[in-house]
Amino acid sequence: MTAQKLTLDMVERAEALISRIVGISSCKITTDETGEVLEIHVVATAKKPAKLIARDVEGCLIAEMGIRVDHRKIGVVLLDSGENRTEAVDEFERERPPRDEDIEILPIEEQGARFVFRSVNLFISDTSIKAEVELTRSEQEAFGSAETDRRSATHWHVVAEATLKAVSELLDESVSLCLCDVLQVPLGDKKVMLVRVDMIQARERKSLAGCSIVSSDETQTVVYATLDAVNRVVGKLKPKGSIEYKIQ
Repeated sequence: MTAQKLTLDMVERAEALISRIVGISSCKITTDETGEVLEIHVVATAKKPAKLIARDVEGCLIAEMGIRVDHRKIGVVLLDSGENRTEAVDEFERERPPRDEDIEILPIEEQGARFVFRSVNLFISDTSIKAEVELTRSEQEAFGSAETDRRSATHWHVVAEATLKAVSELLDESVSLCLCDVLQVPLGDKKVMLVRVDMIQARERKSLAGCSIVSSDETQTVVYATLDAVNRVVGKLKPKGSIEYKIQ
């Protein structure tokens, strides 16, 4: 992956953007003299694994600014406000021993992992629209595809449907994800992609909404908005093939 060069203005915008992510209190990006990112330091108070916070940072930079950063350059410090101590975690070196008694290596909560975008392909012919979406969740891969005739829906809807099918590949069959609508709306000087998904489980229906600022790749923006909707609850859903144990 070719390293991207950031200007001072881009660095400031990226720091402000990352600091707006829920649970992150501050961010500092260091670059070399050419503008290549050396490290991204994040301080977070969210009750979630550092690996997921790093993935949030990585995905946010790609979606909102088109900046791709090697995840190994993202360092996360978790603040434990309850005991007023700091837990410094390098989620990509989880096997190293603690450096002192105040530092703890946090376990990765596999079922709490978010779906991460891998790729999307769109095929448009005179008569049909087909989308293929590839996602990852922890070390698992998921693939979904959707197709319709050109009169039935826009390509946004087809991409969102393919994304939901990929997500469903790793969820228990008792959970159904139904696409309601995909809209693009103006917001200030930007355009925003909005996606509504209805989740049906145990005869209960819950409406989910996700959004993403439209980037140069509109198709990817639809995937990001769809994942923004489902990733809010996916950690609480039963994965496919899991076994529940009850302790009496």
